[in-house]
Amino acid sequence: MTAILSIVVVLGTAVWFYRTAERQGLPGVPWAVGGVLVYYGTFLLWMYGVLRTVMGGGFQSHSFWAGIGMDLTSIAFGALCAAVFRSKVLLKQGPQAG
Repeated sequence: MTAILSIVVVLGTAVWFYRTAERQGLPGVPWAVGGVLVYYGTFLLWMYGVLRTVMGGGFQSHSFWAGIGMDLTSIAFGALCAAVFRSKVLLKQGPQAG
């Protein structure tokens, strides 16, 4: 279930970045790839950098609901960081910026 949600968020992020870049007069594909990399990078940072540290041994042996929570918070953190990256970096690029 959460894997499907993550895929939807990744595809949505790619489309969102692509369309934003095109409106800014920038190449859409590199920006779409960049948005996906920001999403996955921060997803992994949250999952393995934060949650594994906080949960300790419970990271490997957690309940079903804890696993769902871990996945959902990682998806949310990745999406939030991608949105911030879009706002702070992508929207400041191109001929329409400024």
